[in-house]
Amino acid sequence: MSKNILNIGAVIISIIGAFFIAGPIIHIFVKLSSKSLIATLKDGVVWHSIFHSIYCAFWATVLGCFLGIPIGYVLSRIQFRGKSVVESLINIPVAIPHVAVGIALLSLFNQRTFIGHLFRTINISFVDTVYGIVLAMMFVSISFIISSSIVGFNSVDKEIEMVARSLGASHTYTFFRITFPLALPSIIRGFVLAFARSISEVGALLILAYFPKTAPILMYERFEEYGLNAARPVCALVIFLCSLIFFTLLYLNKKYVRS
Repeated sequence: MSKNILNIGAVIISIIGAFFIAGPIIHIFVKLSSKSLIATLKDGVVWHSIFHSIYCAFWATVLGCFLGIPIGYVLSRIQFRGKSVVESLINIPVAIPHVAVGIALLSLFNQRTFIGHLFRTINISFVDTVYGIVLAMMFVSISFIISSSIVGFNSVDKEIEMVARSLGASHTYTFFRITFPLALPSIIRGFVLAFARSISEVGALLILAYFPKTAPILMYERFEEYGLNAARPVCALVIFLCSLIFFTLLYLNKKYVRS
């Protein structure tokens, strides 16, 4: 009897939770008029902002992998003093308000600082540029890559690596032919989550790189200037495209794991 009550309660709460997630998204499409949707589909500014979001999110995630995967490997395989502190630090980008992220990045990378001036010598500026968008997106999403890399590398049995080493394989060969491929499904999942987090970023971009406008910035701007009805069709289009990309990447990841 108690088991049935528990199951019924879990089902009811699950239904409420599912509605909480899906309800607002479904409502956006229910309230959407065909006229406003067609006008949005013909709006070049909207497509330009979506392109910038996808393009910058992709490069932010790729660069995040370049930095995050080695960090994940070190934290998984090497013991050192202060490791627990480093493991705590990697989650800070998720914990702090993203407007604060924008302010912190602007404070460090504006043209008046040494780092900002250094990048300026090679014609890279982070204020209101694509570089700034990528920087902000990478900062807020890299934690997902690092955490997933740690999970992936931890899932690889160290005895397999030791056997490969005992048979004469080098550290480099063992990593790229054994360790990395076995950890790759978790890393890919981290890539997908980081990409999704990057493409949705708005708080840090409001401070560091308002221009060129990404899709979330454009939605915010149209809501502020013209109200809910003007923002709704852009929101619906962005939700549809982001969901399509997200589920496609998850499907490819699952297909890779099964193969």
